Amino acid sequence: MRNVGQLFFLAVAGCTASGLALPRVHAAAQKHRTVLDNVRIIDGTGASPIERGRVVIEGERVAQIGSHDTVAAPADAEIVDLSGRTVVPGLIDLHFHIENDPKLALRQLSHGFTTFRDPGQWEEKFVELRRMIAADHLAVPRIFTAGPHIDGEHPAYPNDAVVARDPEEARRLAERNIDAGASSLKIYFRLPLASARAVVDVCAARHVPCTAHLEILDARDLLLAGLEGIEHITSIGPSLLPRVQREAYRQAVLANNDARNDGRYEMFSHVQLDGPDSQALYDVLRIRHPWIDPTLAVFERRAAQPTREVPKEKVQMYLSGFENMKRLARRVSLEGARIVVGGHSTVPYAGRGEAPLREMELLVESGFTPLEVIHAATGTAAAFLYRERDLGTLQPGRLADLLVLTGDPLRNISEIRTIERVMAGGAWIDSARFREY
Repeated sequence: MRNVGQLFFLAVAGCTASGLALPRVHAAAQKHRTVLDNVRIIDGTGASPIERGRVVIEGERVAQIGSHDTVAAPADAEIVDLSGRTVVPGLIDLHFHIENDPKLALRQLSHGFTTFRDPGQWEEKFVELRRMIAADHLAVPRIFTAGPHIDGEHPAYPNDAVVARDPEEARRLAERNIDAGASSLKIYFRLPLASARAVVDVCAARHVPCTAHLEILDARDLLLAGLEGIEHITSIGPSLLPRVQREAYRQAVLANNDARNDGRYEMFSHVQLDGPDSQALYDVLRIRHPWIDPTLAVFERRAAQPTREVPKEKVQMYLSGFENMKRLARRVSLEGARIVVGGHSTVPYAGRGEAPLREMELLVESGFTPLEVIHAATGTAAAFLYRERDLGTLQPGRLADLLVLTGDPLRNISEIRTIERVMAGGAWIDSARFREY
């Protein structure tokens, strides 16, 4: 048997001097067989781990999975002994902003995120990343896009949006995004309710997932109209407020987008998670079971010394507001929502390419178990993309996207960072190279 170190040496030895020529992904079609042996398996379904497990990979897909004693290793397979290690499915980041930095996606790949969804950007922004992926003969990162988000007049982010002035225009823009290659659509909060409903209807007709940044739209209205996903835990904050306070926040944001900056924390610092408005939202969650992407990492606040610009009272408001954001993320999951993981690319307390890892840690801090968080970043995320038959779990027939960890993330979620190797479509990638991006 070859150990992991020997196999890594053989893979690197096959590179050119420039480090570009790792084994080509299309070679997986020749049905090369690899067995990952004696490994702890977290399969992404939410099930308990398999200790001393065995994963048989044929070509680009998982062929068999189970305990070492029940799954036979093919006679011609390459055996990789992973004793003491953990295998998990490739992680999925459902809120990745490419901005003008295609290398960030490849750096994030080195941290285990083999799939991402950008929730609102022109398709043209992905041309360079797709070129880089093709040049290196990679299968990953697997890219899911939404096209520019669909907003109303005076859009929050004009460069990333298209503006719909009425429901018919919203419908046409939704159709246009899908025709241009979008695999999901995103509604932004200035889009009026009737126009937002038109986008939801297009998504249902075209079998494309629809998500939204709500904030000044009532989550209950759109969820009952068929909306499937919500971006940011802050999107549902106003729905928990009494109607007078909700309208005051709505008008403040309509007048000035920047009212959200401190307004979110002020709102969450006194929101009542058990009040009558909250219960009305939970009733809808239990009916609709939407996917919610909290993106806690982008809102994270930590204790800091007061300053003239940020006095003690404001520091406390930030802290208490963020704590309630975490509490709400856990609460909505208990009330029927399906939680997924989104990193938001650049956040206050994470290194480059590590935002979704920090998100996973914050979800555990919010009360989720490590197993629940891994499920959120794998099997649940794949279902949100409508790709549960290909991605997100280690099951026969699924694509062989996976991570080898030296640690046990079920013991400590931060051990999800202990990545030794990344496989995509049955081929090992050069993680060390992309970690430098």
